[in-house]
Amino acid sequence: MKNNRFTLADIRNAVSAGVLSEEAFDRLEGFLGEQSLETAETEKFTLFRGMNDIFIALGICALTIGWFVLWGLLANGPAFWIAPPIAMIAYVALAEYIAGKLKASLPSIAIMAALGATLMIYAVALYMSLAGPAGQLSDLDTVIDFGQRSMNVLVFVAVIGFAFQLGFFLRYRLPVSFALIAAGLVGVFWSALMATFGPAAEPYIPYLITATGIILLALAIFIDSRDPKRVNGWAECAFWLYVFGAPLTIHSIAATFEAAALAMIPVIIVAMVLSLILDRRSPIISGLIYVGYLLQSGFEGAEIDPSMTIVLVCFIVGGLVMAFGVGWQRARHILLAPFEHHPLRRYLPPS
Repeated sequence: MKNNRFTLADIRNAVSAGVLSEEAFDRLEGFLGEQSLETAETEKFTLFRGMNDIFIALGICALTIGWFVLWGLLANGPAFWIAPPIAMIAYVALAEYIAGKLKASLPSIAIMAALGATLMIYAVALYMSLAGPAGQLSDLDTVIDFGQRSMNVLVFVAVIGFAFQLGFFLRYRLPVSFALIAAGLVGVFWSALMATFGPAAEPYIPYLITATGIILLALAIFIDSRDPKRVNGWAECAFWLYVFGAPLTIHSIAATFEAAALAMIPVIIVAMVLSLILDRRSPIISGLIYVGYLLQSGFEGAEIDPSMTIVLVCFIVGGLVMAFGVGWQRARHILLAPFEHHPLRRYLPPS
């Protein structure tokens, strides 16, 4: 609250305290969104609310670094097995306060990463002590190396990682966890595929990555279609699905076709049009990376000085980014104006 004006974050805290119901909050948020006279800006997400969130996140990162260094020093002793459960309890207590009460996204992501890494490494260590050769466990690096070399362990870790993300999302509703749940499902499938077929499955990995990206994008589009004005928390979940899905899709296509211009130019055009239609910038950002790559390849073929090549690529890509940023809403309006009365138009954000 500032100058007696309440923000949505203040009202959300009232929901957490039980003063206001979740249903009432959703109705109020939708009403305020409809009453707003500002220019439509539907792609909103809150990674941090101020410097205090960054400050807390830095503290958590420092604690996490110290924790993993300490854990590494405790190898070959009882403390190696006792310390991780204590650390996980501490992280859960932090999550209850920071993610559960404060609803601070950036510090919550830091806690999620630290807690998830501790849980999965500890699970691998337990698996190694039970199923691995006797005396193989010597330090933390050995545990991590063992997990990377064993496909059975990768399946084990993928399942644990998926279950952890699902639990974290259900408990704290952290939007980035939603995208990681979807990616975790594919991770379980991929690791099981590799464990079953071994090297024979490697040629199909690019196709699996492409399918993963398309699934994430399709799920994001579905979520957006359910809330075109993006007034509830699911819009931020969809944002993270785009962040993961768009690069996976475009990069895997580029890898399959070796980033050939004949393949990438249509993909980039589709990404740009899709971005404008959906009012999501992640696909176009991923596409612009390959615009830079294709430009650099073309300039190198023209035997231009390498330094000047970098300058030209930066100027062209930077100009495109600025043009899209400044003229985004105008471009969307021009693109969608002919379809204003189309039945599917109601599923898209206003232009």
